[in-house]
Amino acid sequence: MLKEIITTFSPGRIMSSLSANLDMFAAAFGEFMSGALNQRLVSMIFILAAFALLILLIIMLFVRSILAYFRRDSNSDAKRREDEGEDEADMNEQREMERELERELERELEQSRRAKEISEQQEKDEKLMRELRQESRDKELKRDGEKEKSAAEEKAVKEEVAEREVLREKDKNNLLDLDWKKGKTPVTAEAPAAIELNTLQYQQSHKSLSELLGLMIDMIGRGVDDLKIAQTLSFRNQSLNTEDDILQTIDAVKDFIALCVNGRFDKLRAEKNLPSEAEALYHLAQGDNSLVLAMLEALMDSNIDRSSAFSNGPQRDEIFKETSHHAATFGTIAALNDVHLATGAFELSIELAPDNVNSWGRVGDMYARADSKNKAIQAYQNVLKMADEEIYPRQIANAGKMLSQFYYEQGNNLQAAKLYNSSRSFYDSLGINRRLERQEVEVIEIIEAKQGNELSATINKLLSDRETRRYSYA
Repeated sequence: MLKEIITTFSPGRIMSSLSANLDMFAAAFGEFMSGALNQRLVSMIFILAAFALLILLIIMLFVRSILAYFRRDSNSDAKRREDEGEDEADMNEQREMERELERELERELEQSRRAKEISEQQEKDEKLMRELRQESRDKELKRDGEKEKSAAEEKAVKEEVAEREVLREKDKNNLLDLDWKKGKTPVTAEAPAAIELNTLQYQQSHKSLSELLGLMIDMIGRGVDDLKIAQTLSFRNQSLNTEDDILQTIDAVKDFIALCVNGRFDKLRAEKNLPSEAEALYHLAQGDNSLVLAMLEALMDSNIDRSSAFSNGPQRDEIFKETSHHAATFGTIAALNDVHLATGAFELSIELAPDNVNSWGRVGDMYARADSKNKAIQAYQNVLKMADEEIYPRQIANAGKMLSQFYYEQGNNLQAAKLYNSSRSFYDSLGINRRLERQEVEVIEIIEAKQGNELSATINKLLSDRETRRYSYA
């Protein structure tokens, strides 16, 4: 079976069979083409094919011409667009050049304006520096003049005393007899000198804040507003202290009065053997702040003891904040005669409340008085960093004024002028250095003349006035 299959599908038999079939097809095709009908049919087919080719050729030529036309039109449009693009590029380049010229002119104008502003600012700074130097020279001349005047007055007093002593020695017996007969006590040489010195001091109207405490308390008792009190003290102080020293002292005294009226010392008086409020204020008015400081110290100690009952939290923080305020009051009153004690109080205030802007400014004042310039500068810079302009304008003005002096000494005139100008503008707007009218001066002299006799009544009025409660932190 396999052999039959192999024989049947052998290559030789396949090729012979294929050749026979092809020969048969060729014979049949030749027989078909031999007829006349078939020849005409083939001729017509060829004619139709030739006609179709002609039509196709015509169509191709037509399409080619159309394509050539559109190609020429497209090239023309492209060339036109290219020309238009070149024109637009030229216009854009021209506009860009114009804009560059405008910018160059603007830059030149801006440079000219800035140069003018810098020149004007330099002129202002130079003017301020001249004013600062002139003010410094005036103060020096004033101090020198006062020293010379005091020396001359002292010399005159000594000469007068010596003259009286000579006369008294010459006529000793007669003078004593005369005084004895008239029931008089012989006048010593020292008495006229003391009277003369006090009179001269009053005429100068040149007093320290410690000497002006009585006048301050008297004006507070009369209901005079703080600005008027500050103007009066500035007039009598004659720049011995800064504007902030005066304002801070007024606040401190009013705070102490409020603490008294609020009864903050009632429980402590028996425990700490404290004086009465009236006694403390009377001594303060006489320039003795020791009793007031003792009462404030007792109050601070009591607050510290009370804070130990609370762990870290809002209650303890509030006690520390209150005590920080009391420490600042203590420091301001202590600063009247003891810078070292005041410095410690303000440092304690900051330790209890590091964000106490007022205490930062006050400790800076104490550092400046002690010639600790670097520490003072750091304290004032902390004030400028921490203080809100709306809440602490006074502290900012004081810090700026004090820093301007340090910067001026360091040669940083521009920064010094900027800070000094800002501080000066604030105090001018406040009006603390306003020149007093003649009538105002006369009123002040009347108050000063009466204050000694009316001091006790004024203090009693203050301590019974419930309105003074509002002055204090507590």
